[in-house]
Amino acid sequence: MSDGKQKGGSGERDCEFRLLCVGDIHLGRRPSRIPEDIEEYGVNVADLTPVAAWKRVVAWAIDNDIDAVVLAGDVVEGLDDRFEAYGHLESGVRKLYNAGIGIVGVAGNHDVQALPRLADHIDQFKLLGRGGNWESVEIAGRSGGRMRLLGWSFPEKHVRRNPLDDPMEDFSADVSTIGILHCDVDDGYSQYAPVPRTAFEQAPGDAWLLGHIHKPDDLSARRPIGYLGSLVGLDPGEPDLHGPWLATISGSGTVEMTQLALAPLRYERVDLSIESIPDLEGDDLEDAFAAALRSALNTVHDRINTTLGDTRVVACRITLTGRSRNHERVRHILRDGTVQAQKCDYGGIVYFIEKIIDESAPDLDLAAIAKGSDPPALLARRLIHLQEGGAEAQRLVEAATKDIERTTQAVLGAFATADELASTPDVHALLLGAGFEALEDLLAQRGSGEGDEV
Repeated sequence: MSDGKQKGGSGERDCEFRLLCVGDIHLGRRPSRIPEDIEEYGVNVADLTPVAAWKRVVAWAIDNDIDAVVLAGDVVEGLDDRFEAYGHLESGVRKLYNAGIGIVGVAGNHDVQALPRLADHIDQFKLLGRGGNWESVEIAGRSGGRMRLLGWSFPEKHVRRNPLDDPMEDFSADVSTIGILHCDVDDGYSQYAPVPRTAFEQAPGDAWLLGHIHKPDDLSARRPIGYLGSLVGLDPGEPDLHGPWLATISGSGTVEMTQLALAPLRYERVDLSIESIPDLEGDDLEDAFAAALRSALNTVHDRINTTLGDTRVVACRITLTGRSRNHERVRHILRDGTVQAQKCDYGGIVYFIEKIIDESAPDLDLAAIAKGSDPPALLARRLIHLQEGGAEAQRLVEAATKDIERTTQAVLGAFATADELASTPDVHALLLGAGFEALEDLLAQRGSGEGDEV
């Protein structure tokens, strides 16, 4: 590893350079939880994929006279996807090349085999750091400016060492340098190239732009170091703004990062208090609940309206909160499922309800119920622990998580994905929802004289 000091020249650097930086694309993967009837709203599901987002990147780069495009790994989902990805990647690279735009990339853990194979067949695409060896390339810009990209590619799927510990070439400081790396920051036990954040502070370069984690970082620092994020959100676990980043590199070496809203699909989350729903019966309550859900979608639209860019579809996860006498009736409406099939169209952008998580509660006095010794009292005490979030809540969540993961693995086996396995926040919400549902049922049995049989 270099001592972190760039060698040589002290002269002025060249003119401005504009670099379009793209995080994990995962060509070959499809976004999850898109409703089958979305096409009835004039949306083609194929227009929401990583392939569609890649095409937008290419078009934007050409339309805006970008100097070069860099890809930070996991361009392709996996080895079996390389055949589908080849045509899309080759077409985009050729269009960029014909427009005078250079394209460079590094291989990540997903495309450690696929990307080098594709690079061998696409002459205009430069794969940096093949075989896990640091490599740099200088690129000339349209305005006469020059910059250097420094990169390292995964040599195999699992790499447990810090790539920044490997030797790098010395290079002069009269050309701005940006490091590109696919890695896991601050996770020393990771098998995906673990790098402590402090190592980037000692490494050469005017910025370090990273792939692997799909949540984009704040890259507004004078010397940006962080994740670009996935090009498009691929599942509800990747909410908020996604898209490529424009790096504007000044003649003095300052790097200014701007994220571009080119992703066609966006996942968002919003809370909805059931306390705002009127105390009604039957269809009137269902209509009021449906109106509240539409209001939640409108809240999301108002919140993100100025950053929508090229977004076509917004998938919204709504979390119900609050306490209400309507809770049991709202719960029955949710079981039916039809009310959450509604969608809203705001200026050609379609909003749909991806999922409703019920963290609301009946308007019950848990403390009073918990004073007894019957099953409702025992359950009420556990719900109090879950709401307080202490050690007992952690124990309950951990036990439930293990049960869920065992069941998931038993049913799905090797086909189980991270999206299907339980996460702690989801399990906590699941326990609260199921607990209040069971408590309401137990109290109803108690009220009807069936409690002695519980």
